[in-house]
Amino acid sequence: MKKIIMYFVIAMLVLTVGVFADSDTKEEVKNFMKEKGIEVKNITEVDFGDLPEEINIEKMDNTNIVIYEVDYGAKPLFVITSSDKEFQKDVPTACDARALLSFGFNGKIGNSSFLNTASGIGGSLEKGYVMMRKGSITSISTNLEIVKNDEGYIDIIIYKNGELVRFGNTIDASSEGIKKDYDVQSKDIVIFEPGDTISVQVKIQGKVMLKDIITIVEITTD
Repeated sequence: MKKIIMYFVIAMLVLTVGVFADSDTKEEVKNFMKEKGIEVKNITEVDFGDLPEEINIEKMDNTNIVIYEVDYGAKPLFVITSSDKEFQKDVPTACDARALLSFGFNGKIGNSSFLNTASGIGGSLEKGYVMMRKGSITSISTNLEIVKNDEGYIDIIIYKNGELVRFGNTIDASSEGIKKDYDVQSKDIVIFEPGDTISVQVKIQGKVMLKDIITIVEITTD
């Protein structure tokens, strides 16, 4: 008999009896329990569409498995084992990891320019934040002040490896005052790879004067 490690359910903990794979699972469990002096009354397969609250498979990989509930007249006991049947249930995965890239400019500016990173270093087509994992750009927000208005727009433009990304903020420059904008999109639209560089430029159209630009770019990684 394969080695079986047993845990009993207490409160909301998930309890299992090892992982083993063959068609004689029920008999193995019965024999194991019998060796411990415990009589098994019944063994039933758990329906993935109606999991009991004691079962939490949130962190389990998508694979072929089957879960049995063992009735021996005491606390609930469950067995998780591999199966040759197709695993139909979509197991929840961990949440996507999100991070914020901070860009900005402290002071007045009247010409198009790349924004500074959080370290104070000015960005460019080559300079910016270097990505360490594969992921997506999922949102961008901007807060700035217009001190001299003109007809036209202010565009906050994202670049990836020096190439324009068609996702950013646009702000009407026809009136003075503090302005803001934000845009959100789904993941896997603007994708980046490890080693890609992300930078941001403010593009000013018209005779507009700005100051104190704050831009946040959200990235989402798997």
